[in-house]
Amino acid sequence: MNLGTLLFELLSEALGLNPNHLKDMDCTQGLFALCHYYPPCPEPELTVGTTKHSDSGFLTVLLQDHIGGLQVLYKDKWIDITPVSGALIVNVGDLLQASVLCPYVGQHKLELSLI
Repeated sequence: MNLGTLLFELLSEALGLNPNHLKDMDCTQGLFALCHYYPPCPEPELTVGTTKHSDSGFLTVLLQDHIGGLQVLYKDKWIDITPVSGALIVNVGDLLQASVLCPYVGQHKLELSLI
């Protein structure tokens, strides 16, 4: 079993659905990994962030380091997510929300380090 399939099963259960619900909807078909690496900036005052956005796909999995930079919008306020080195953050994307009719739409942004 791969990570994507396991996450879809866990999400199905967390939503009170049959563990195979998202898999039966073919959500596990065509899983792929897109990787980005943002090295630490030696001059943090030069960092720029992305605009607020939501992830358009099904899931985004972020492997955290000690640097951080992820923020989420909560009650109209941007909240810094404290990094936990080695932790995985799973963002539910727009397509998954639409697939299971979740009412919550989350937005986040990421502060990028430029060298």
